Amino acid sequence: MIIYFIRHAQAGSRDNYDRLSELGQEQAQLLGEYLAAQEVNFSAIISGAMQRQRHTAATVRETLARRERNAPEIIVDEQWNEFTLLTVYQSYVPRLLAEEAEFARDYAEMQEMLKHDPNAVRGAAGRCDAMVITSWMQHRYDCEGETWQIFKDRILSRLDALPEVGSDEAIAVFTSATPISIMTSYALGLSDEKFIKLLGVIGNTSITTMRKTDDDLRLFSFNSTPHLNDRKRTYR
Repeated sequence: MIIYFIRHAQAGSRDNYDRLSELGQEQAQLLGEYLAAQEVNFSAIISGAMQRQRHTAATVRETLARRERNAPEIIVDEQWNEFTLLTVYQSYVPRLLAEEAEFARDYAEMQEMLKHDPNAVRGAAGRCDAMVITSWMQHRYDCEGETWQIFKDRILSRLDALPEVGSDEAIAVFTSATPISIMTSYALGLSDEKFIKLLGVIGNTSITTMRKTDDDLRLFSFNSTPHLNDRKRTYR
């Protein structure tokens, strides 16, 4: 089978992230139009249970159906949900502020950045995200919620739970940046250290395609956004 891993469209600010922004809704619409124009027919459509994932999937499916492409009912599977970055931040930031002077400087700068751009991902915001996520992956401190290993195992377990379709049939999985990075790392045999470099570049509504056989997962394309121009490409 051919799997289209699709990241959700642009979401809201960090403190209200599980909803699509106005631009995110447009991105999802453009993705649906692109897939219809490419005459893509999905034998199954799967979505995580988060609102931003389901809304993206529903918009794309409605567009495909309107354009008379094959658009089966969405299968909602919460096991494709993203980990909760806010929970990790709440657990890790106080301790990182106390122990890492450079992180403390970046964190203060990030707070100022977010006042002007709630979707900031570069500069201090990107460095803070990377430090928090890397520390979580290394289990530097105890944290509420899933550990990195439990989360990673959860995502990889979904490979065996995908619907049975023909070898040349396509399915869509609407999920988030971290699950897509995990699948890409798994297909390429990358370490956790390399994984973090993938995570920060996955765009909203990007398409990553892989072919799954009984004993192999092979990457065909990564992080493609041909339906978006530069002004509409976002990363949060």
